[in-house]
Amino acid sequence: MTVKTPILPRARHDNGSSIRLREDNSRLRTDNDHNSHRLREENSRLRTDISRLRIEKAQLRDENSQLRAGNSQLQDELWFTRDELQEEKEVSERKDVELARSAALYHILEDEHLRLLNQL
Repeated sequence: MTVKTPILPRARHDNGSSIRLREDNSRLRTDNDHNSHRLREENSRLRTDISRLRIEKAQLRDENSQLRAGNSQLQDELWFTRDELQEEKEVSERKDVELARSAALYHILEDEHLRLLNQL
């Protein structure tokens, strides 16, 4: 004996599949719309971040250039100050030598003066 399964009319069978397909399609479309919206928002945030980072990068480059220029100026001042100090040191050493020479001559003259006084 064979078991007979009830055969639905084709219209009713297709109608059930169509409803499920429409529900699945609607759900997929809703999920897709939600994902698309979320991705658009994230893309917008990322573009904003990129713009902000580009501005910040340009500001940092400007600041870096200013710091380099300031560093160069300080380096020039340092060399100038070293040169001035070297010149001052040389002048001071010459004055010290002259002062020592003058003091020595003074003592020689004083000794000579005392010797001459003692001879009288």
